[in-house]
Amino acid sequence: MALLDAWYLSYRKDEPFGLSDEEFEIAELLMYSRLPGVEQGAGLLPDEVQPVVVRPKKIRLWPRIAVAAAVAAVVVGVWFYSGNNTVNINIGDAKASAEIKPGKNIATLIAYGRAIPLSDTRTGVVIGNDGVTYDDGSAVSSSNAGKDREAEVVSPMAAITPRGGQYQFTLPDGTKVWLNADSKISFPSKFSGRERKILLSGEGYFEVAKDKAHPFIVVTDRGGGRASQEVEVLGTHFNINSYEDEPQIRTTLLEGSVRVASLSSKRGESVILKPNQQAVNAGNSIRVNPVDPADAIAWKEGSFSFTNESLGSIMRKVARWYNVEVIYEDDVQGKTFSGAVSRFDQVSTLLKMLETTGRIRFEINGKKITVRKK
Repeated sequence: MALLDAWYLSYRKDEPFGLSDEEFEIAELLMYSRLPGVEQGAGLLPDEVQPVVVRPKKIRLWPRIAVAAAVAAVVVGVWFYSGNNTVNINIGDAKASAEIKPGKNIATLIAYGRAIPLSDTRTGVVIGNDGVTYDDGSAVSSSNAGKDREAEVVSPMAAITPRGGQYQFTLPDGTKVWLNADSKISFPSKFSGRERKILLSGEGYFEVAKDKAHPFIVVTDRGGGRASQEVEVLGTHFNINSYEDEPQIRTTLLEGSVRVASLSSKRGESVILKPNQQAVNAGNSIRVNPVDPADAIAWKEGSFSFTNESLGSIMRKVARWYNVEVIYEDDVQGKTFSGAVSRFDQVSTLLKMLETTGRIRFEINGKKITVRKK
């Protein structure tokens, strides 16, 4: 408790205590964990454990997927339309005006009291009974530190993707989780008891291992330890978008069924979703809409895909994936667009598509994107 409290308090006082921003965010996430057997605010890291410094590396993001996406984009082109005006543009015609590159395959794992930077040449991590490995079976450096000591107890773990990062995790029960940029999960090293419960902040796609006797529960955290929604499943595929800067939490079901309950609603409202439905949780109410789930999981498949989506929503996705700041000089956030483009292109390609609709224009200055009326 002493070490975690010191990190937390020193950060809040703006007095660095040797933690990077990413490491602090994980520590804060763990601090607000609602995992079984973990009291809120309880110390989760032993006092004697020292953090491993996370040092960014040169990243290669899923080379095979990137190549395939690039080839597909050249062949079929990219399309965008606004209102009744449809514009078809080939990727090869888009000239990059600035070198803002897309996000990378990067994440940090908290395991056995250590912050472990994950390899940029792997796509996923498996947390098993025998420790932590990459999805190709190779060992995760430093992941077994303290393993023997923790072998007989349930140890809290966490994973974080920064802005401009994404990664895949296989949890101890076999559930697969894909984390989008600027997202976090916390979970136990072993699931015990009646429920399999984890905490999510940001966006994740889940393929839950079936276990009728032990429901899988995802509690969403909108920041500062504010639990706002609970999703309960037995075994299914779904996506949750719960970023703090989004006005609603969106839960999209692809397969099976899930129960979505609002934890911030005084009425304790809950709904049951069927495939191709989306629960939109505004806090005081939940509505269910029919959707094409392809839009919700486009990020996992390597693309941006929009259907009558507001510019404000689109640019929030751009900001998280390209790690840029978006500035609006005119009131254009409410304008809607539809279209698709690869997430592996430079940001200028996407912006050029939007500009061609004739409604808006962009200016790139370093890592800032300014949006104006055309």
